[in-house]
Amino acid sequence: MKHPHQHWVFATTLTLIFTFVNGCASTGLAQSERSWATNVAAFEREIRELQSALEIPGLAYVIVNDDAPVASNAFGTMQGAPSEAFTPRTPLRIASVTKALTAVIALQLVEEGRLNLDAPARHYVPDLKLPDNVLVRHLLTHTSEGRIGEEYVYSTTRYAMLGPIIEAIAGHNFDQTLRERVLERAGMQAYPSPALGAHAGLVSTAADMGAFLTSFGSNRLLKSSSLERLALPSRSTSGDPLPVSLGFFTQTVQGQHVMWSFGQDDPEHSGALLVHLPERGLSLFVLANANVLSDPFRLLMGDVSKSPFAMSFLRLFAFSGPGDARLRPERDAVELSQELTDLEERTAYRYRDELIGWALIDLWTGRVAAAQCKFDMAASRYPNPQRPDPVVHFAALRLPEEQTKEAAIRIGEQLLSRHPGNRWMLLVQGYLLQQRAQFEKSSAHFHRILDLPNQEPDFMDRLFKAWSWMALAQMSEGHDPNQARRYLQQIIASGITGNTLEEAKRRLDHLKQTTTNGER
Repeated sequence: MKHPHQHWVFATTLTLIFTFVNGCASTGLAQSERSWATNVAAFEREIRELQSALEIPGLAYVIVNDDAPVASNAFGTMQGAPSEAFTPRTPLRIASVTKALTAVIALQLVEEGRLNLDAPARHYVPDLKLPDNVLVRHLLTHTSEGRIGEEYVYSTTRYAMLGPIIEAIAGHNFDQTLRERVLERAGMQAYPSPALGAHAGLVSTAADMGAFLTSFGSNRLLKSSSLERLALPSRSTSGDPLPVSLGFFTQTVQGQHVMWSFGQDDPEHSGALLVHLPERGLSLFVLANANVLSDPFRLLMGDVSKSPFAMSFLRLFAFSGPGDARLRPERDAVELSQELTDLEERTAYRYRDELIGWALIDLWTGRVAAAQCKFDMAASRYPNPQRPDPVVHFAALRLPEEQTKEAAIRIGEQLLSRHPGNRWMLLVQGYLLQQRAQFEKSSAHFHRILDLPNQEPDFMDRLFKAWSWMALAQMSEGHDPNQARRYLQQIIASGITGNTLEEAKRRLDHLKQTTTNGER
């Protein structure tokens, strides 16, 4: 894919063209623009570089404070139409960022006394195929699968069940309820959204999502107490903090409280990222016509600090003052480690997560040696992270150094001691052990995935089972080809599609040919 950055639009960020419901922005906007101008310019340089590295055709962003936009701009072109500019008014599906708007509706119904988060979900919709002890709260916090209330397992299918619950209470379909309760109140335009559900599918723009974010400061959508609740991490039934509040992710990054949401659509359609700093009243929304704002950085694990887009915003607007932008070195600087040392001597801000984020870009774009170098640098510079890092655990699968894989296996043991039912962690640990030829231990992890209780029988469940059967087949082919065939046949019968299915068919044909030739 060619980089389309010769087609820049909106030549200057400080000339804002979008308006909210009541017309043009206030005079306070111009003051805000002047004070943040240096920071905005630095942010634009950085996200344009990220856009180029990730080969995103078109990207738009908006930064707002609690009552007005600070900056908005767009770069590049429409997907498949290099002569058509991408703009802050370009509508696209915002994918799972829709979940954040659903959470706002749920909290509105709580304010009205019509929804009880601690009621069983089936109290409102008896036909839901859920265990009786799954509460509404569990759907909002992605804790409805596995050990109910205990384990965070991102589940878009179960989150979608909030749609019929909201419809049953509101008395309207979800589309109408979302329009009346969120879009109209926030001053957002309503676009046709044929794939809309409580979990995903809303079509919107960067400009309109800016209006959504400014509504936080005006309390047009929720009371202050409800907004404060959305900023607090939820807890499991055993009291452990979760990476989500209610519908939003929430975490602390270097002492800064962050609420956020991400959207990952079809590969060549769209991706979205929302970041809100409740204590500072500043927010970012990014919309792209490719889905690489999240997947390279494993955002579904609940850690936004690995997103270079998010960390650029945080560094320049949370950890920098207006007009005093804290910059970063070039990602591939020859003296990168020394430059980081020089920067960190002058500030309390640490670049560990950004360094890992840059390494993840390298992995995504096939620059494995560069990625390994940055991961090694991160391990050397920051040897004692506060907690085991699931993103580093995942990334080690594609890194070549054996020492890195051994360290990742130790990380996986720590993670699984706290999250024994997390299927992503089980899968990665199984693969790492398989790569190290520790087949007995590896097999145990894949069997644990297959035996996990209370899994929604959706595409992701089938996919995890197929991946597990494939790994077990690979490890069985040499000593028990009959068992390997049974695993491969389970994949084919599962209804899964794509590369995993084709690989299962190929391996099964090979086993059949081997058996036939052996019998001769």
